Amino acid sequence: MKKIFLILAALLCAAAAQAAPAPKPDDRQLFCVSASAEINVKPDRAHMTLGVSERSKDLHGAKERMSEILKKAIAFCKAKGIQDKHIQTSYISIQPEYRYDDGKEKTLRDYVLNQSFTVTLEKTELHEALLYGLLDMGINSVYDISFSTSELRKYRDEARLAAIKAAQEKAKLLTEAAGLKLGKAVNLQEGPIISPSFRMAMGRSSLSQNVMQDAAAPAGGEAGGEGFALGTIPVRAEVTLIYELE
Repeated sequence: MKKIFLILAALLCAAAAQAAPAPKPDDRQLFCVSASAEINVKPDRAHMTLGVSERSKDLHGAKERMSEILKKAIAFCKAKGIQDKHIQTSYISIQPEYRYDDGKEKTLRDYVLNQSFTVTLEKTELHEALLYGLLDMGINSVYDISFSTSELRKYRDEARLAAIKAAQEKAKLLTEAAGLKLGKAVNLQEGPIISPSFRMAMGRSSLSQNVMQDAAAPAGGEAGGEGFALGTIPVRAEVTLIYELE
């Protein structure tokens, strides 16, 4: 009896599978276009990572000299109007160095001590005077000097809108030149890399096109040798648009 029920269930499943409609293939013609835009922004923040290094056999004496230099450096920064929250110090690192005699015995040669601190300036024009002032008082290592903007989200959104506009204009230009009619945009993603679902859709289409365009920087910034204007920082955005072709 159990075998009869199993046979009937199998027959019903087979009949249901035959009755179910086959998935309709996606036969749309899709067009993919990527574009990037870069705008030049005047920074309003400067970040400096500096430090003091000492090499000596006298560990305690070297540590005291470093501590004294750092105290003076931090006091100097505060005198320039830098708030406590914008001054961050690191832990001191101590590395002993040894000399090997005849490849057998090792003797202590000296200690290498390092300690760094990071300063954030809200007035970027002060960074040069601050740097030279700190060097004069014994700071002997400059690890990094960088600049940023406190309105990054605002400028990145502007770059995103410029990238979308560049992609739209590029899509219109290419399809008109090819004698094709551009349909509606069916998908959008940030960045130039196409997601797996986009790749599958493009694989089923009879036409695909990937292009990259750099939108011109807005007026007010002269491009330099490194791709950004002197005294500015670049804010960049990239988008990919997927269109249907009519």
